Amino acid sequence: MVLEQLMERKQRASRPLTEEQLHNETLASLFSRAASQHLDKIAISYGSREITYQQLKQLSGQVANALVQSGLKKGDFVGLYMERSPETVISLLGVLRAGGVYVPIDPEHPIERVRYIVEDCSSRFIIYKERYQESAANLAGDGGETKLLCLESVLAQFPAEFINVPLQPDDLAYVIYTSGSTGKPKGTLIAHRGVVNLYDSMTRSLQLSSEDVVTQFSTFSFDASVVDTFEALLNGAHLALLTKEEQLTPELLVDLLERRGVTHIGCLPTSVFNRIAETTTPEMKKKWKTVKTVLVAGEALLSEHVRKFQSKFGTEITIINGYGPTECTVLTTIYKVTEPWESTANTVPIGYPLDNYELYVVKEDGQLAEDGEEGELYIATPGLSKGYLNLPEKTKEVFITNPFRTDKSSMLYKSGDIVRRLPDGSIEFQHRKDGQLKLRGFRIEIGEIENALSKHPHILDGAVVAVVEQSVVKHLSCFYTEKAPVSVKALKEHLKNYVPQYMIPAYFYRLPEIPLSPTGKVDRKQLLALDHPEAAERTEPFEAPVGELETMLASLWAEILQLPKVGRNVSFFDIGGDSLAVMAVLSHLKLDYLSLRMNDLYEHTTVEALAAYISTLSSDEEEAEELISEYKDLAELPVLPKVQLLNRDGLGSDILLTGATGYLGSHLLYELLTATEARIHVLVRPKAGETARSRIQKTLDSYFGRRVFAEHQSRILVLEGDLVQENLGLSGPDRALIASKITSIIHAGADVRHFGKSEEFQATNVTGTESLMDFVYENPEIRFHYISTIGIPEDMAAAGLWEAACASPEQFYSVKLESVYTHSKLLAEKVVADAIQRGLPCSIYRAGNLSCHSETGHFQTNINENFFYRMIKAFLLLGKAPAVQTHIDITPVDFASRFMVKLMLRPLLGEIYHICNPDQQRYERLIASLMELGYSIDLLPQKQFERWVLTEGRSISEEAVQLAVALLEGDGVRTTPYRYSSETSFRKSEGLQRTPALDELLRKLVDHAVKRGYFPEAQK
Repeated sequence: MVLEQLMERKQRASRPLTEEQLHNETLASLFSRAASQHLDKIAISYGSREITYQQLKQLSGQVANALVQSGLKKGDFVGLYMERSPETVISLLGVLRAGGVYVPIDPEHPIERVRYIVEDCSSRFIIYKERYQESAANLAGDGGETKLLCLESVLAQFPAEFINVPLQPDDLAYVIYTSGSTGKPKGTLIAHRGVVNLYDSMTRSLQLSSEDVVTQFSTFSFDASVVDTFEALLNGAHLALLTKEEQLTPELLVDLLERRGVTHIGCLPTSVFNRIAETTTPEMKKKWKTVKTVLVAGEALLSEHVRKFQSKFGTEITIINGYGPTECTVLTTIYKVTEPWESTANTVPIGYPLDNYELYVVKEDGQLAEDGEEGELYIATPGLSKGYLNLPEKTKEVFITNPFRTDKSSMLYKSGDIVRRLPDGSIEFQHRKDGQLKLRGFRIEIGEIENALSKHPHILDGAVVAVVEQSVVKHLSCFYTEKAPVSVKALKEHLKNYVPQYMIPAYFYRLPEIPLSPTGKVDRKQLLALDHPEAAERTEPFEAPVGELETMLASLWAEILQLPKVGRNVSFFDIGGDSLAVMAVLSHLKLDYLSLRMNDLYEHTTVEALAAYISTLSSDEEEAEELISEYKDLAELPVLPKVQLLNRDGLGSDILLTGATGYLGSHLLYELLTATEARIHVLVRPKAGETARSRIQKTLDSYFGRRVFAEHQSRILVLEGDLVQENLGLSGPDRALIASKITSIIHAGADVRHFGKSEEFQATNVTGTESLMDFVYENPEIRFHYISTIGIPEDMAAAGLWEAACASPEQFYSVKLESVYTHSKLLAEKVVADAIQRGLPCSIYRAGNLSCHSETGHFQTNINENFFYRMIKAFLLLGKAPAVQTHIDITPVDFASRFMVKLMLRPLLGEIYHICNPDQQRYERLIASLMELGYSIDLLPQKQFERWVLTEGRSISEEAVQLAVALLEGDGVRTTPYRYSSETSFRKSEGLQRTPALDELLRKLVDHAVKRGYFPEAQK
């Protein structure tokens, strides 16, 4: 029996499309119409990036032009080989407008899987991002059948105006590859008609309009991305792509909701939904005020998790449980939870069919099920797939003529899902008919994993089973027999070549033989009975913890990672640990080991190593609060030889500037344009969707308005390059230009993250500096100005190394600093100091705590990544701060840039300058100023503050505790007898005006942060 739609479905908003449009429009035509109607609105945001509909239309037009001019014919397959990003949306829209069929290919997937997809779809073209050039070339092969298009080159060369290639609704739009039972991924062919119907139905179900903001969570190789992308962009709404950090961190996701005013959260994985329900605090709830609906899809939605979510949010936010096979265009049914969820069922029903979908529940005898009966779900819809690419037999097996209609042209899809009809007309998912399942939202075929396993030369037989609890797949386990001994580590490495990470089993069991049923098939019930993780084979032989401390650590890891037990010799990151788990471990251990830092868990990755390290830490209880009787200035040391430039302009006629798209770099560019007549050559790395020149224009426009670029564009000369590439990624002519024409180099570009791999900092901060310094060695007439960090003397002083290190340049630059960022800047300084000691004209500028603009209070776009603003926000949310003795440096960015340029114009080089506010104030004055602005802040002794944050802070604000962890790590204020000295540098700056008083500066800083929605408003 066809499942009837409820009355609620008849009362929805009117159609955004007429019946005629619904049957004649395509994705390309609908997008072009929406873009033309909303040219100046934000179409896509990603972190701080924003792309308007006009820009999106132009950029996708460039892609379409490139494809057509390269020979694309209607219906050709085009692989999109790039990570999830705005460039993926630009590319797929370009493909659709050109009449092509897009095939998303995830670079993170194994190369064998990716190569199979390219070969299977006979892709005529691959659009790739520059970083994937080598692997894209390998995928294309040497035959020439597949043409490669580098997106960065496309966006730099091709025109934006494009008239869409005429299309019909039944023309293909995309191919999504899902796991296949044969061991090979299978490509599902989806036409425009199905996505248009999906967009139309979801628009009315969610009452979407151009005023909405929709999140985009899924990778584009997963069909859930289709819902979010097109329901937003075809409505003229704002599509907010989550960054990887926002996907993984609930606090950052919540910040996005507030910052962007999100109204609909699209296709949230159940794991994330559950984590939000667990971690939401009253403070975090405030940031959800604009959210109307949350669509959860991919796995069974448990009733207990819905109730937990409603205990935090009530029924203000509608929860939508979504279900649908890829073969039927993403979503087939939805179920809305709008009232308190009191059902005793374990899971939420998958609900009612979308518009123009017909559902049949078919029993084993071929008859339609009645209420309460189970059967396989058959689906008929205009969104039905055209079948599987190159798999005619599999297509015939599951796409059949509709036996319940007289119209023989009506087709339906046999889903393989066993469901139950409920009395209210909705349906409830029961289980899969075959071995297919979903894990964290991804469709998995057991057969594909087993096929990959069988390719290992030492495997005789292998079987994989899914362990399911409360209708949710908890993990995969692998059972195998051997031809020759093989380690679990080797098997995991082998599987990585064939299947994505999410398909690699969590546990491996070596058996003498695989149990079989009487019919000769693998007895999976017996295998499930053998699944005991504590008995599984391990990458390393299990070693029990030794001693009380190791036992405690192993127990803590097991609890956080949800493992039965943890050995002393396994890496935290090999058994499921990640950055979130590190934070969880740290928050427990900080109670007893306050001096333990986050980086310690990255350096000491086993229970044995971490316990040994913790044993070396001094007792926190014995530490007394430090009293400072006298402050010492950190002078501009070490002293280096001076180089006098006689009868020369300080910077010359042609200046090369790096880092000009950054916060400080952009203000340096502004000062150079207004304080000199020189031509400014800016070294910029182009990004997909933006040329190097457009990046500079966008940066200047955002900080200074459009007038600055318009007035000075003839003096801004852009060079495309990259600090991490050989020869800075410069073309031959551009390198020759620098060598022959540049008079001064100002090096402000750097990797300024606080955490990361040391080799990444080495590549950007050290090797990049060496590459630039090569020009000075080649031409000693070039002056070199290096922008360093005040963190170098700060970290040296904190480590007790300052006085000894300053004895000579050799001693100073032989110090090893703990912070990977600060140490990389020290090594880069050494490169410059070595050149100075060889008589080359260079100087070093150590930038202090760069803050807001002294006149406007405006700050950098990524305000949430600045440690100083994060620290203040923690104080304001908690209403508490540590009572420490120190001085505070708040250096306005415009003051710092003027400071530097004035010093750069001097004829004397070989100097080290401290670019700080010369009027530093005591820390308690900062707290008093915040209180005068209306905030309530109690000062607690340092140790008491740290204990209070860890024990009571969460009851105030979970977000604030996360922010305060950095303070506990020392990345904030701390008692110190040292203060930065910049008076000597300031006196040399010839007439530089001092900064506004602290109270005035802080008021502007706080006002801007409140307007940005980052600081809470004061309760005056």
